[in-house]
Amino acid sequence: MAKRAGKKTKSLERKKKTKAESAIDEMAETGPKVNVRFLYTMCNDVKVMQAFYSDVLGMSELSFRNDETFGWLVYDTEGFQLMFFRWDTEMPVEQRWAWQPGDFREDGAPLMSFSLEYPEDELKAVVKRVRESGATTATETPTWRQMSYWGWSIKDPMGNTIELFSSVKEQPQQGETPEWKD
Repeated sequence: MAKRAGKKTKSLERKKKTKAESAIDEMAETGPKVNVRFLYTMCNDVKVMQAFYSDVLGMSELSFRNDETFGWLVYDTEGFQLMFFRWDTEMPVEQRWAWQPGDFREDGAPLMSFSLEYPEDELKAVVKRVRESGATTATETPTWRQMSYWGWSIKDPMGNTIELFSSVKEQPQQGETPEWKD
């Protein structure tokens, strides 16, 4: 059977895209440029949080204010800012542990938590400072997690669950579970 030459029927014609439709199609192909830049969390005392995050965890402070009007503390971590704001009334300290993918706690609660990555050779010094500070920890030592990294769940002064972790330069032999050595 011979092909019909000529114009397509109206039902098969494609209408010309609007600028908005073209922009949406382009975003779908390339993805929107979205970056999380800030995590805001409230606390009872920015000075206590500063001592924990700066002195114990070794984070570099970007900004601090603590006067009768306002209190905040900011840490920059490669373009992402962790921000603590002093709340006007005393808040309860969270007693529950947050569920985290690397720490499969049966008592893990559906709470916000986050992980802080350290170079492998620096994690031991951080572990020592955390112990000396008396911070609450889920285990006595970091644990080997998901057969790929060292992780340690701890709590900050407001009871937020934080995973301190480090990827390793050399993976152990398949099937081996290394033990943490101080």
